[in-house]
Amino acid sequence: MRELVTLTVDTARELAEPTGRALQFVARLDDPLPPLEAMLAGPETSPGLLVYFPGFNTPLGPWEAAKSRMLAASFDEPVLLSEIPGMSRFGDALPGRVRKRMLRGDIEAWTDLMVDYQLAALDALGRPRPERVDLIGYSTGCSLAVVALRHWREVADVRSMTLIEPEATLSRNLLTLELHNLADVLRQPASFATNHAHDWVMRARRRQLREPWVRYGPVDLVAIAQVLAQPHLPGDLPLDGSLAINLVRGERSDLCRRETFQMLHEGAPDAGVTIEVTGLGHPLWHSFPVLDAVVPLLGRAVSRAAAA
Repeated sequence: MRELVTLTVDTARELAEPTGRALQFVARLDDPLPPLEAMLAGPETSPGLLVYFPGFNTPLGPWEAAKSRMLAASFDEPVLLSEIPGMSRFGDALPGRVRKRMLRGDIEAWTDLMVDYQLAALDALGRPRPERVDLIGYSTGCSLAVVALRHWREVADVRSMTLIEPEATLSRNLLTLELHNLADVLRQPASFATNHAHDWVMRARRRQLREPWVRYGPVDLVAIAQVLAQPHLPGDLPLDGSLAINLVRGERSDLCRRETFQMLHEGAPDAGVTIEVTGLGHPLWHSFPVLDAVVPLLGRAVSRAAAA
């Protein structure tokens, strides 16, 4: 029977600062494609790799490095992430051929490009292809991770998929998507407030705010929104137990709808865990007390499934 956890997080309890190396660097494809920033955090040697697909408007830096160290510790493998094409600190536009397909609601070309950058990031560090891969996505990253599954299965044995606040589970027009997004943007202060009692988190936040932010143009923004308004999930996500599936939702989320998330949970295999975090919405991934409570549960669920 699939495990369902309703989690109320004690945001005042002490949090250990995650440690370990985190390399931030530039990944490049062939000209004329622009560069993207990438990061690798965690142990230097491991047969596995956790590929992390971040959410919309996510810059790399101390904030994501801390999250990646937490993930690396719980999954016991290095974590690879890159900026999302079309949203980078360099401000480069999406390639025209990719944008054209996205404006029709097609996510495939966008995902193909992101996986190319992820593989280029490994090449830039001279790292071999991993034997085993786990995939994790937050928000926009959930859609990218699920579509990227077929690519990564050509590279390595994919062990698990973790979806944090999947939003593309139903069809929405752009106005409805924006209204749901606005409702969850207004919940961001509550998530960030959970970090205030933790000095190391706030130091990381202040350092992050001094970093360049990602930039994107209005046409690319419309293309991204058009993709996210489509019901891409569960898509090609295998629900037959061939890989463990973790699902996480904030109780108050508007972007991740309760009814469609429940359908994902009911269709998911026994391998993996479903977690609902009380009191928070879509921005729960910005709360380090939540991360400290949730991430170990995700890692343990994947390890249990692998052992079984």
